[in-house]
Amino acid sequence: MDLYIVRHGETGYNKMGLLQGRTDIPLNQNGIEQAKKAKTELEHINFDLVISSPLKRALETAEIIAPNKEIQIDARLNERELGEYEGKPSRLYDFDFYHNLLENHTEKGVEGIRELIVRVRKLIIELKSKYPDSTILLATHGGLVNAILYCFEPIPVDGKLRRIGLKNGEFIKYHL
Repeated sequence: MDLYIVRHGETGYNKMGLLQGRTDIPLNQNGIEQAKKAKTELEHINFDLVISSPLKRALETAEIIAPNKEIQIDARLNERELGEYEGKPSRLYDFDFYHNLLENHTEKGVEGIRELIVRVRKLIIELKSKYPDSTILLATHGGLVNAILYCFEPIPVDGKLRRIGLKNGEFIKYHL
């Protein structure tokens, strides 16, 4: 299975450096252009399946990249719940604190990193089982991209997860 994972294009919140979490915000004009660029880079790929987070920004990205494909919606691709941090400047969110698998902090309504990784692992295992020879596009969010990384790489002994740093509209490919 070839798995392409795209992070949604830019939104107004991204541009302002605000955390979105589950806040449902559409792409801005730059985000639309980023999705069009990803479409151009991926146009030679024939996706057997396209799956998106239900949030507007991911769904719009999927629709731009794969306009003639049926897009399945899967809530397991939703962004991490960021609780009280949603709509707040990203500098207030302590990545290292909330991305420590051993400590699994859930303060201020933030979804635990363990729960996030379990959620996304179940999806990846299901896809691999149902579609072993397929080419699949997942349209999702930065937090999910980071969690998906740990479906393929070992978890650090100290539990501190690193940030993959996929920018808006960028994608990564995994072969399973």
